[in-house]
Amino acid sequence: MVSEHDLLVIGLGPVGATAANLAGALGLDCVGVDLAPSVFGLPRAIHFDAEIMRIFQAIGLAEEVSAICRPGSGSLHLGADGEPIRDFRVEPTPGDLGWFPHYMFFQPQLDQLLREGAERRSSVRLELGWRCESVVEDDSGVVALLRDHEGAERQLQARYVLACDGASSTIRRASGIDLHDLGFEEDWIVVDMLVPSADLGPDYMLTSCNPDRPLVYVPGPGNHRRWEFMVLPGEDPAELSEQSRMREIIEPSAPWLGAAEVLRSAVYTFHGLVARSWRHGSVFLAGDAAHQTPPFYAQGMCHGIRDVDNLLWKLALVLRGEAAPGLLESYEAERVPHVGAIVEAAVANGRYICMVDREQARRRDAFYREKMRAGTDVGSFRGVIPALEAGLIDHESPADSGVGKLFPQPTVRGADGREELLDEFLGPAFAIVTRDRSATQLGEWLVDEVGGSVLLISASDDPHRFVRNVSDESGLLESWFDRTGSDWCVVRPDRYVFSSGKGSEDLRRTLLDLRRGLEGRRAATVG
Repeated sequence: MVSEHDLLVIGLGPVGATAANLAGALGLDCVGVDLAPSVFGLPRAIHFDAEIMRIFQAIGLAEEVSAICRPGSGSLHLGADGEPIRDFRVEPTPGDLGWFPHYMFFQPQLDQLLREGAERRSSVRLELGWRCESVVEDDSGVVALLRDHEGAERQLQARYVLACDGASSTIRRASGIDLHDLGFEEDWIVVDMLVPSADLGPDYMLTSCNPDRPLVYVPGPGNHRRWEFMVLPGEDPAELSEQSRMREIIEPSAPWLGAAEVLRSAVYTFHGLVARSWRHGSVFLAGDAAHQTPPFYAQGMCHGIRDVDNLLWKLALVLRGEAAPGLLESYEAERVPHVGAIVEAAVANGRYICMVDREQARRRDAFYREKMRAGTDVGSFRGVIPALEAGLIDHESPADSGVGKLFPQPTVRGADGREELLDEFLGPAFAIVTRDRSATQLGEWLVDEVGGSVLLISASDDPHRFVRNVSDESGLLESWFDRTGSDWCVVRPDRYVFSSGKGSEDLRRTLLDLRRGLEGRRAATVG
């Protein structure tokens, strides 16, 4: 007998496990499959940003995840002479998204929290110790063949499959999807250590662009520290991986190293790759199955978690009959340019970090120091993350309207005096956020048809039954509306801005556009 489900998630690393949590939060019948019976016990990914913590907030795990993380302070790049050439450092304080800009973590701990969170979801089941051998599409969706360590087989049927099965994705290969190579390939050695004291070393990442040996230092949580250094042309990675040789390379940048314990060392080939298609029928790719990013902006895992956050709410709307299947075409349309821009930026970053010609390095250092002096360089990692430019957004809005960017998240106070981060009031669906009381009257369709919400930024109550009032003493929302020249905005479930504007007629047009998008561009009326 073949069991039937809404969604099958293949691979339960941080991306797949986050997808399972999102599916459970949306009430989807989801099965997650992973061959490993327990989480991998050694560190791999080490960094995520405020947007990712906001997603963990959405699945109710932010408090638990925060407890295992170390807030980071960004990154500083040093030139060939050891002096700064680029400064991405930021204060480790909560920003406009409600969370710290950077979080450093130990991946086995995060993986465990995410799996435990998924297992607590009533509509989610994890099947550990099973490998997905193949997927075959039929009229109802996809039939997956699973096999365990002992060779036993079983089948699962799902409406959709999400392949989060890594860089060597079996599902991607079986779907015949090729990777576009951005032409970057460099071998580096990654070394994770436990140092004698948790307060040793800078609390920001340090990138030494020394042509004699490019090297990166990353402060993990607690006593965990990471170094990454380049394998130079003609060198033997095995020789560089010997502990005495690794310490010889690392210690000049970390005289405080002391009697550190090596947890893991591995040779990585850093690539810039993006799948030529992210979908094959009812099968979607996410995470490393869809793209591989050099680590020079520390966005690899962040990409994957953004992928599943973008896709899951769309799947839920389609499965509930609240949106046409055509909505799912926006997944690739939105994610490919977004990921591609960051991968290209990371590749460009990698090219200048990996310079081994001293004259080229001298010119590079002079170029970036002039940008630092003039204040024209990117101010932080977040500055390289672009807005959405395609898909389900209002394409008639002007460039400075905030459309396609993340909506801010201050702490606000509800009518009952409760203070929470804004998303706790928005809920998991579309929302209208407005400072214009007249705009609230059009929100009934959003609430009744797609489970949305309407939030009025005002200390006084609104008479409409579907409107919630909040006050924002931080002034962050008022500032956002002033800056974008708007009085209202429509926020998507993933907190990206669908549209913003002034006046009820413009909002009516926006809601018509949204409804057409959800219904496959059929004519519709609102209000």
